[in-house]
Amino acid sequence: MELFPAASWHLPGLAHREVWTPGMPYDDPVLSELSPGWRLLMLQDGSATRSLSVLTGEAIAVEIADTAKVDADAEAPPELEQLAPPLLRRRVMLRTRSGVLLSHAVSWWNAADYTSFLQNPALPIGTNMERGRAEYCREILSLFLASGKMLDDRFQAAGPFLGRHYVMYRGDKALNVIVEIYAPSVARYLDVTGWYPRWGNKPD
Repeated sequence: MELFPAASWHLPGLAHREVWTPGMPYDDPVLSELSPGWRLLMLQDGSATRSLSVLTGEAIAVEIADTAKVDADAEAPPELEQLAPPLLRRRVMLRTRSGVLLSHAVSWWNAADYTSFLQNPALPIGTNMERGRAEYCREILSLFLASGKMLDDRFQAAGPFLGRHYVMYRGDKALNVIVEIYAPSVARYLDVTGWYPRWGNKPD
C-alpha cells in the first residue's frame, strides 16, 4: 500500500492512499489489478446501492450511524467547498436485507437539500432521488485504499479496504459529497475467486 501516494484528505482515524484519479487512463496498469466487476462497481456513475442490490439479489438496507450539523470539516474531501452552509454530515452502513455488511459511507449535504431530497433518510440516497424523480449525475473523483482500526472492527477483517469518493450534481449544482468504503464481503458477488483487491496479494 505504501507504493501509492497519500491522499490530500482522510476521514478521522483512517489513512488513505490514492489508487486512481480522473487524470489516469482506464487502461492504467494499476486498474488491471481490479477484476472487471470491481472496475464496473467503482467507476460507474450510477447508483451504487442499485448495483449492490442487483449483485446480491437483495434489497439494500441503510443503517444510520449518525447525522450531525457541521460548520466545516477539515478532514472531508476538498469538494466540500462546493456545498453552501449550513452543512449536515451523515454516516451510514449499507447491508443486504439478510444482514451482510457491504460498505461504510459518509455524505455531506447542504441542510436544506438534505431535507428536500432525502425525504426518507432510512432509504438509500439513490432510492430517495428516484422516488422524487430527481435527475442527477455523479463525478467519480478518486479510488483509494483506506486503513484503520475502525474499519478493521466494522468489517471484521484486516485492511486496507477499497473506497471511492465523488460528487453528485443536479444540473450544475453540487448536491452532496460522498465517500464509500467497501467491505471484503462484496468480493464474493464480483469475482469467482472471491479476491478482494489488495495490490500485490493477488491469488494464484
